[in-house]
Amino acid sequence: MKMKFRNILVLSAIAFPLFYSCGDSLLDDLNANTEVSDGDLMVAANYEQAAGMFLTAQKKLRAIDPNTSQPHQYQVQCNIHIDNYAGYMAGTQNFGGNLPTAYAYFKDYCESPKSIFFELAQAALPVMRSADALGLKEVGAMCNIMYCYSALELSDIYGPFPWWDYKQDKQESPLTYTPMPEIYDSLFYNLRSAKAVLDNFRNTPAEHQDSINTLLQDYDDICGADVDQWIRFSNTIRMRMALRMSNVDPERARTEAESAINDGLIQRSVEYTGDDGRPNPLWAISENWDDTRLNASMENIMKRLNFPLMDAWFTTNMGDISDSQGNVQLAMNSDVVGVRTGISLSPRDATNQYVNYSGLSGQFAQKTVAILKYSEALFMEAEADLRWEIGSRMADRLYSLGIQEMFNENNMSDAYTAYYNQEAADTSIDYVDYANHLNDIAGELTIGVKWDRGADDRTHLEQIITQKWLANFPQGLEAWNDLRRTGYPRIFMNDDIGDGSLDSGKLIRRIPWDASDSSIAEDINTTGLDALGGPNLERTYLWWDVEDLSGLGDNRRF
Repeated sequence: MKMKFRNILVLSAIAFPLFYSCGDSLLDDLNANTEVSDGDLMVAANYEQAAGMFLTAQKKLRAIDPNTSQPHQYQVQCNIHIDNYAGYMAGTQNFGGNLPTAYAYFKDYCESPKSIFFELAQAALPVMRSADALGLKEVGAMCNIMYCYSALELSDIYGPFPWWDYKQDKQESPLTYTPMPEIYDSLFYNLRSAKAVLDNFRNTPAEHQDSINTLLQDYDDICGADVDQWIRFSNTIRMRMALRMSNVDPERARTEAESAINDGLIQRSVEYTGDDGRPNPLWAISENWDDTRLNASMENIMKRLNFPLMDAWFTTNMGDISDSQGNVQLAMNSDVVGVRTGISLSPRDATNQYVNYSGLSGQFAQKTVAILKYSEALFMEAEADLRWEIGSRMADRLYSLGIQEMFNENNMSDAYTAYYNQEAADTSIDYVDYANHLNDIAGELTIGVKWDRGADDRTHLEQIITQKWLANFPQGLEAWNDLRRTGYPRIFMNDDIGDGSLDSGKLIRRIPWDASDSSIAEDINTTGLDALGGPNLERTYLWWDVEDLSGLGDNRRF
């Protein structure tokens, strides 16, 4: 085939002409045929374009690209829906009637995580395809890891998706939906393939190593220009996947978890290290727009556990809170107060009381955005030991290390001892909605922090997931995943029926696919529903979202 240039602007640090390739249609390895043809798959044309795309892919993991309308993209990727499902944050307004409640389906918002996945794919896939030809095989492997990370999130949100079609840059009908077990198989394969490439990096010529290290120094914004950190990042994603499968396929889950642990989990967080002068996007959404506030579930859990980071992360109420008669029920700056998920929301105007509830603090504005925290890796390993007795460290030790690391990550290591030694939660503290006491509710958390060797494994799992949930804030998707998988922590149930398929008190299980386009609706009916195993509704359980028959979890309580 003859090489041809095509001038197409992509989401990369620098705009370059793209090549197209008749590569391996499945892209299950990094040895794509990179001959170039007009009209086929996109590949990076040269070193500079590959480097720019590599950086762009990183920015799209959490939609923080400073060249876009950030933090708007972060809001629709993470906050406007998933953070609410997780019990972390809550909306203050109905967004012009588009979100009268948290579970309401509005396609422009609910489709946004998929749209941002496509933006990451536009940057990552061309580098993966051209990596060998450009002498950047390791960078291709890193893009593969990021693509797998984002694809896993896509499946956690919606369920099955057209995995093979998307990897060929195909987004238009007809599309074939791939069942989640097949997606997982391919993700495991791709992550191991990427790891194998990076494992061999130290065996390559010194000149090549110098070239890759130089590129990483300039363009690696999440792993500290450290090839070993990328390897551990890949292993830790596999660990996430293994635990996700723990109810539906416990034997394979155990095998995959043991393999990930043996290969080495992260020992420091994967997080954005570049400083573009912008505050944390979640803080900006809270402070600049008043669109999000602390969730009542998180407020109550933090208060019952006397959680030291509550005052570091959140403000007290940002204005007087009045009841429907206009009587002030709580004066400004009196207490940390959250908003319940699922309540009816009104326009953001002078009468809206929920904008006066607790937002994120100025201290939180300086927090880096995490992709995968070291504390989470410790809690995951603790759960693996609890479930399967694997790994070299005991669950109780890993649990305490996870809590320590949570405080280390927030520069409050001195707070660990007093916090950890709490043997019971303060069950006298309930939730009060000062604007509408019909939303008042009794707290549900009863367990303490300190590991009780005499307690049963069910209690221990609840402790692990509760502390993991606190440590992972504000990574709402992983929190929502654990809620669906384990039933922990004990966030408040709500009466939001969402798309009409949920009964009162039921947790949303997935975001439905947008079926408003007739061709997409046909694809959903042809292959999507079979791959999903149920109707295209919020109540439909994903493949891994089954009852925990081990008795450790409580994921069918809502």
